[in-house]
Parts: sequence; structure tokens; C-alpha cells
Amino acid sequence: MLDSILSFLGENLLSLSGGIWTVISLAVAYFAKKYLLPLVEVEKNRRYANWIAAIADELTDDLKARYPDKKWVDELDKAVDKIMDVCGIDEEIAQRAIQAAVARK
Repeated sequence: MLDSILSFLGENLLSLSGGIWTVISLAVAYFAKKYLLPLVEVEKNRRYANWIAAIADELTDDLKARYPDKKWVDELDKAVDKIMDVCGIDEEIAQRAIQAAVARK
């Protein structure tokens, strides 16, 4: 019984699936989803991180220009709130971005 099922599937698999091009396109779609989609996501996240870093740099530069006597460090909480509003990110990520921008100064 099992031999007859296996031989039927073996002889008729391509005709059941719609031909060799269907099988090939399914394989290509599978590999694209498995290997190419994560690469696209990484690139998108990298660009987003660059934008957040640029905004944090602009905010800290603005604070430094407004308060040249190091009083601008007290205003970092406002900068964190502003970057959270602009980018729509969590407070922890905003704090790390601002701290990294301050460290680069």
C-alpha cells in the first residue's frame, strides 16, 4: 500500500504541483524569505539607528549652544523627551542615544 502511494507521488508530483516552475518558484520564495528578508530588516534598522543618532547629535549641539557653561547637562531630560516624541522610541533607547551623543562631544 505504501509503495503504491510513494510511486504515485513520485510519478505525478510535478503534474500535481503544476510543473517544475512552480516548484522552483516556491524554493526561491522560501530562500528569499529565509535569507534575504533578514538582511533587509538589518539595513532598515541600521538606517533608523543612524537617524536617531543624528537627531541626538542635533539636540545636544542645540543644548550646548544655548547653555555654554555646562548647564546644558541639566537639560538632558528634555532632550530625551524630545527624541522620544520625534522618533517614537522607548525612553531607554532615547537615553542611550543622548548619552552617546554627549560622549562624542
